[in-house]
Amino acid sequence: MNVWVYKVNAKRPGRLTGWHFDAYFRYRGGKPYEMGGGGWIRSPLSWQRLRHVRAGDLFLCYQTEERRIYGLARAATPGYEERPGSGRFNCVDFQPRGLRLRRPLNVGAPAQRRLFAHVRAFTVPSRGTIHRLAADEWPHVLQALIAENPDQRDAILRWL
Repeated sequence: MNVWVYKVNAKRPGRLTGWHFDAYFRYRGGKPYEMGGGGWIRSPLSWQRLRHVRAGDLFLCYQTEERRIYGLARAATPGYEERPGSGRFNCVDFQPRGLRLRRPLNVGAPAQRRLFAHVRAFTVPSRGTIHRLAADEWPHVLQALIAENPDQRDAILRWL
């Protein structure tokens, strides 16, 4: 299983609309939740990364303008092209139920800066919407998620 970071921004500069991960966490449908598309994922780096996403991979749901991890999601599908044959892997579907953290983890908080300064997906600037966590980064991020949400420890571990 790979661990990825999916970045979104509710305040898209120069754009009419943004998006917040709470829309996904409030979703109560039974079908996979479609993420991405040409209007959202425009970076060739993200297209390349999405090509490697597999069903069952884990995503950290990161709200960039707040610098907070809101929760966890699982890929219901591999990354795929919105327009087959385009070479632009700009979509992935999330499983219908993610895990919303009660206290989103602020990666810019003084207590977290030291850890997240070394996690490439969270360094500024980082280009693209999709980032892969290195295998040695995930245990530290998981530990920080649990430390911020000790009352959800068992739920987080069960969900994983």
